[in-house]
Amino acid sequence: MNPERMQLKGLLAESKKKFQLLDTEASGLVILLRTLLNPYAEIKDLDTKKACATMQRLNKIVEEINILDIKIKKLELELE
Repeated sequence: MNPERMQLKGLLAESKKKFQLLDTEASGLVILLRTLLNPYAEIKDLDTKKACATMQRLNKIVEEINILDIKIKKLELELE
């Protein structure tokens, strides 16, 4: 097999694995945000600093996932 093709396959596998890890982390952060922003809790009891930090991390993950998604699609097209 062509060495360049092997490298592309390795890069694709690595990108997909990173995508999965980020997706799993994002899902956990969404659950955490739902807990932190409990609509039944008193407003004064909400931990908005923690919710804000969690949202910022979630936003970074979504940006990374979007970049990875594009990269994965390009790699898959190159391997066709």
